[in-house]
Amino acid sequence: MRSLIAAVAVALFTLTFAAGAAFAAPSFSNIVIASAENATESETTFATDTAELYLSANLADAASGAKVTISWISVDSHGVAPANYKIDEVNLTVTNENIITSTLTKPTNGWPVGTYRTDLAVDGTVLGSVDFEVK
Repeated sequence: MRSLIAAVAVALFTLTFAAGAAFAAPSFSNIVIASAENATESETTFATDTAELYLSANLADAASGAKVTISWISVDSHGVAPANYKIDEVNLTVTNENIITSTLTKPTNGWPVGTYRTDLAVDGTVLGSVDFEVK
């Protein structure tokens, strides 16, 4: 009887573990970059005089205490900054929130024309990126 109970317990543990119920990988969804706070749709092009860029994303399955990093990157600003220059980085610690936000304010002389990217990482692993342009 003991061996039957032990076999059932092992089978239940194995099924739970194999189904991934206890261990889902963190992920981002609904990543939005826009010129208006609380926007629901991403923009791909911004004007050089856009006052602020707003990022929001849903975060799922990240453990409490995990480190989230949002990196704003100038991929190619036609010589204003080096290629793939990190403009700014925001570091957050996951609590019980599932919405991540960040803003980036226009430089004094306006945004340099070029291509940009925002990377979203959990514990050092990039799990999402969004490309955009300034024209």
